[in-house]
Amino acid sequence: MAQEYPFNLRDLRRVIAVAEHRSLRRAALALEVDQGTLTRSIQALEHALRIPLFERLRTGARLTVAGVAFTRIAASVLDGMDEAMLHLRLRHNGMVGRLSLGVQVSFASGVVANLLERYQAEYPDVDLQIMDGPRERLLRDVLGSRLDVAIVIAGEGWHGQAIPLGKERVLAAVARDHPLAVRAAVTWSGLSDCLLTLPRRGAGMELRKLALRHGMLPERIMFHDAAIDRLLALVRHGDKILLVTEGATGIRMDGVVFRSILDEGGPVTFDLALCWREGECDPVLARFIELAR
Repeated sequence: MAQEYPFNLRDLRRVIAVAEHRSLRRAALALEVDQGTLTRSIQALEHALRIPLFERLRTGARLTVAGVAFTRIAASVLDGMDEAMLHLRLRHNGMVGRLSLGVQVSFASGVVANLLERYQAEYPDVDLQIMDGPRERLLRDVLGSRLDVAIVIAGEGWHGQAIPLGKERVLAAVARDHPLAVRAAVTWSGLSDCLLTLPRRGAGMELRKLALRHGMLPERIMFHDAAIDRLLALVRHGDKILLVTEGATGIRMDGVVFRSILDEGGPVTFDLALCWREGECDPVLARFIELAR
């Protein structure tokens, strides 16, 4: 059961004021209260505590030994309350707190990288926690409140809140000495005889669907449970082609180049979306959404 104390924050401030001014009269003037009111307040507190806090002198008021100890405690309590209230106001304004963000695509550069860089510059005291994964799992985690928000490839099956973030190109990462590396861009027909490598996590499933839709054979598409940098190293030392989204181009790998993939409409792209669940937004999330808009 919580302990009840015979004083409030106003009492603490009054005791500290009398201690600082060493006079009830001067403390009353500083606090802008009647001296009689201040005197009765101090006396009531001393009675409730059963401890004399001040010695009354002709020249003013002087702290007792117990009064010195009490004012130190009072100052600590008030400092803690001021800090707590400042934190609460900052939290209410979305300036401090935690944001758990799921990201499906690579963000070493590109649209997502730019958004995160701007957000962290404007809200450096927010603890930004990032999780990667496939689209379906990230969206399930948003609905299950395990994530606040997710950045995913836009598609069917999401019925919560969402805003578009922009487009990212789909690229082929190839070894610098690969025959396709001499081209400025590649087509799906140009990839038809190649072995394609995809990350199982992140955008891998969407990239596979895209490749199949453009005539790539399933047996020429391989998933790997590895991070993009590992797969780029695999590309550098072999004849495999890695499909990535544009954000992966920020990962530098000697001996590997990135080439846009073209179809009949031009560069192949994915639309990215920021998704969050219905309902009132936490202030931290609201600021992130506002910046993303």
